[in-house]
Amino acid sequence: MTLMYFNSRFVNEFFKGVNNLRLCRKSYKVLQNLFEEVIALLTLLSVWSHESVKMRDSNADQPNEFTSLKQDMAKTSISENIKGQRKKSEWIQIACSLIANATVLSSGMGLGFPAITLEALRKPDNPMSLNDGQASWFASLNTLVCPLGGILSATILDQIGRRFTLVIINILAIISWGLMYFSSRTDFDTMLWQILLSRFLIGVTIGLSSSPAAVYSAEIATPKLRGRLTTFTSLAIAVGILMIYTLGFIFPDDWRKVAGISAIFSIFTLGLIYFMPESPSWLISRGRTDEARKALAYIRAIKHDELYTSELLNEEMQRFYDQINSRNSCGNDSLWSILKRPEIYKPLAIINAFFAFQQFSGTFVIVVYASKFAEQAGSGIDKFLCTVLIGIARVIATIILAYFILDRYGRKPPSIFSGIGMTISMLILAIYSSSFAQNLPYGNWISTFCLLAYIITSTFGFLTIPFAMLPELFPQRVRGVTAGMTVCVAYFMSFIAIKLYPSMLDFMGNNGVFLLYSIVSLFGTIFVYFILPETKGKTLQEIENLFKRQISNSAEKV
Repeated sequence: MTLMYFNSRFVNEFFKGVNNLRLCRKSYKVLQNLFEEVIALLTLLSVWSHESVKMRDSNADQPNEFTSLKQDMAKTSISENIKGQRKKSEWIQIACSLIANATVLSSGMGLGFPAITLEALRKPDNPMSLNDGQASWFASLNTLVCPLGGILSATILDQIGRRFTLVIINILAIISWGLMYFSSRTDFDTMLWQILLSRFLIGVTIGLSSSPAAVYSAEIATPKLRGRLTTFTSLAIAVGILMIYTLGFIFPDDWRKVAGISAIFSIFTLGLIYFMPESPSWLISRGRTDEARKALAYIRAIKHDELYTSELLNEEMQRFYDQINSRNSCGNDSLWSILKRPEIYKPLAIINAFFAFQQFSGTFVIVVYASKFAEQAGSGIDKFLCTVLIGIARVIATIILAYFILDRYGRKPPSIFSGIGMTISMLILAIYSSSFAQNLPYGNWISTFCLLAYIITSTFGFLTIPFAMLPELFPQRVRGVTAGMTVCVAYFMSFIAIKLYPSMLDFMGNNGVFLLYSIVSLFGTIFVYFILPETKGKTLQEIENLFKRQISNSAEKV
């Protein structure tokens, strides 16, 4: 019985365990299925999360409308800041160049001074009047000593700097005009040496002032503005001539008062130089790098906190360093060995030839003998009024050249147009000045028109562009020396042209002189077309490389 009970109980427990095991197996399968579902759900969630991250990154790469608007606004703000800085820099460059060239106004006034004083100084009823020889020296002495000023400029421009050279020019101008104003009114001999000494000093001043302002403008200017700023020297001369013509028209019999007003103006321009920084290029050449960086930052309108971080400033400073290294590569070479380099002797020959055509085509003769030239040309209006019209025409033409022509069309096209206009104008004047054309209709008006046309067309090229190209063509290492040498040669030729003009009138007559000027203008036009290089849009280093490349190309062809 006990055994049967045990067996019966064992069987029941066994089947119960089996049933529990089946239940566990079912539960296990349910749990296993549930676990697999959970894993699948988690995998799905992981994939969805990964895709969301990818989509978000993709949206970051492709911003929505709001983000894009913010980025565009930021870019616009940066662009406007750069444009504003560039615009401010342009105005600073223009202002500095105008201050530098204000010094040149006294040179223009000195050049035009004989045109308004010779009439009063040669009056027969004046006990202090000059004879023909004395008047000729009074008119031309300044151009004779201009080369001395050019030599001084070549010597001191690189030694004491552009800024201090301009200070010396103003001081000499003040002394010159003061001598003229305080010249004796009672003793003729004393008056004569005083006014001739005054003309001597103003000649030195003119020679000194012909290159420093232009060199300074070329060194501070960006390539975009350089053509415009380098014509400011010619504009200043034209404005100075107009000012002295106007003063002569207002005070036709009181040249001392005109000289006094000119002295006061030179004092004013001397004070303006205080507000002008020194040329960064010259400061670097003297080892004053910190001053150069500050001066360049001021000119380029770069903030003081960006003095060492501005990319633009660092790049331009590096260009200056490269130019100085190029200059130092000459070592202790003599001036003659340096002048034999192709990048120096070629532009030196070209610019001096250009100045020769400028001088012997009569451009400076008209400045000095404006009233007499107008009378000889047969102008039908008052000769003093005609000189004022000549001055106005020259100023307007120079402004048009500087602001609307030079940076747009370059140097060659305006020069070619100038040469053609001068050739035609002088040819017509030669025809209307001849004896057989005396009775031609409207002769006086045609002569006046041709005279003004000659003034305007010469200003568009032959009168102004040689001065504009003077600081462009030469390497920085010899720019002061070569510019001074060129000014020296140019004004010596000017002295010859001005001194010989009265003798040429006696020997050749009006029509012969005008015809000669027409022929010289024609040959000058041919020279410009075939030989004069174009410098528009090029940096000063690129212009230097242009002459080196011409020589290397010629050597390769050989």
